[in-house]
Amino acid sequence: MSTPSPPHPKLNAKAWLRDLLLWALTCLGIVLGSGLLAAGCQFLSAHRQEAGRKPDVARLDLEAIHRALRTYHAAHQRFPSTEESLRTLVDTQHLEQLPHDPWGNPYEYELRGERPVVWSRGADGLPGGEGPDADLFDAQQK
Repeated sequence: MSTPSPPHPKLNAKAWLRDLLLWALTCLGIVLGSGLLAAGCQFLSAHRQEAGRKPDVARLDLEAIHRALRTYHAAHQRFPSTEESLRTLVDTQHLEQLPHDPWGNPYEYELRGERPVVWSRGADGLPGGEGPDADLFDAQQK
C-alpha cells in the first residue's frame, strides 16, 4: 500500500503577505530598472545624434552666408572687406541676421585677395583642431 504524502505546510498570513510583497517589489524593481535603462539609452542616442548634426547645421549656415556674399558681390561689384566683416551683409539686408555657429560662436570672415572665406572654429571655438573641434569651411571655400 502506498502511504499518503504529508500535507503541505500552510503558510500563516504574515509569511504569505511577506512573500507576496517580496514578489511584487521584485517585479516593480525589474520594470523600473528596465525603464531607466531604456530612458538612459534614449538620452545618450539623442545626445549623439544632436552632436552629429551640429557640423551639418554649420555647413548649411556657411552655404547661406556664401550665397549672401555672392548676392552682395553682384550688387556692389566687390566683397565686404575683412574690416567691414559679415555685419555688412545684415546692414545691407543681404542677411536678415548674422547667425552664430551651432556651438554659439560667431562665424569668422576674412577677405583673402578677391576671395571671401567664412568658417566656424568648431566645437572648441579655437583655431584648428581635430574631429569635432576642427574648423569648418563651406565646401566652395576650401
